[in-house]
Amino acid sequence: MDKNRVESISLLVLFAGISLLLFYVFSPFLQVLALAAVFAVLFQRPYRQLTRELFGSKTTSAIIIVALVLVFIITPLFLLGIEIFREAQDLYIAAQGSGAQYLSGLQMAIQIPIQRLLPGFTFDINTYVVGALAFISSNLASLVYQTFFVVFETFLMLIAFFFFLRDGSSLLANAAAMSPFGESATADIMNNMRLAVQSVVKGTLLIAVIRWFFVGVGFYLFGIPNAILWGSIGGIVGAIPGVGTPIVFIPAIAYLFLEGHILLAIGLTIFTIIALILLDNVLTPYYFSKGLQAPQIIILFSILGGILFFGPLGFIFGPLVLSVFLSILHVYSGATSSSSRS
Repeated sequence: MDKNRVESISLLVLFAGISLLLFYVFSPFLQVLALAAVFAVLFQRPYRQLTRELFGSKTTSAIIIVALVLVFIITPLFLLGIEIFREAQDLYIAAQGSGAQYLSGLQMAIQIPIQRLLPGFTFDINTYVVGALAFISSNLASLVYQTFFVVFETFLMLIAFFFFLRDGSSLLANAAAMSPFGESATADIMNNMRLAVQSVVKGTLLIAVIRWFFVGVGFYLFGIPNAILWGSIGGIVGAIPGVGTPIVFIPAIAYLFLEGHILLAIGLTIFTIIALILLDNVLTPYYFSKGLQAPQIIILFSILGGILFFGPLGFIFGPLVLSVFLSILHVYSGATSSSSRS
């Protein structure tokens, strides 16, 4: 066998082995790095504007942007998580006593509409709620550990976010120079990925926050107990394209009707129609159309599959993987068309 061929094969095997080893080294932090990269893409424009205002001081600009994200995004989310946990504990206590009537009403709100289609359907919400909340209470020590772990990962994410902001341009330039696709094709892929990241995050994370706000405010104004807890659950469930928002509001409306609060139920129905028009028919199509060109059913499965594969952050990473695939496919199809014409 030719000596150069042996050297090439050996180098390729060594590169594959080192790449696999490097993947295992970085695998515990892949979500942290991916989330930091997403933040870096989202805040690249204000970072550049701030750098110009500070006469080219990249380090100072990156520190300011990271501090603003910590104060106005991460800290409120952490406080929201504490409030959700407090309401979950209150619901667990209520389920053991006076809250049983509330859970019974909620169960009827879910069960009666379904029984009209499936007469044999039964649903004991008290068993599921008490079981889930009892699990939370009995695993409090584990939750405390997980809280510290989340704080540690958040700290690492902020550090990575800082370096991605400050050194992102040079990192991308080096990646484009080493890319086997060529600098032009790599630039197209990165540009499509940037647009897709912005549209996906705005179309999932931002819409989820707006949906949580709508659901939480609506439930609070119209007398649904534990509005923040149910609003947070509704913000996640409502991410299901096309059907998510009605699924969130219909049980609450039925609960108010069954409890005899007719005017409140009518008011929440009107509120639901407004939220449905604004969220599902205006904001979501607007943001997704800016970068992620895919049918809603494909986006739905990318969200669900992302959650199953990546965990809680999968509702961001799932569509991002889809966007990367579509970006590469777009560049490849364009290159194929150009070569066929030539």
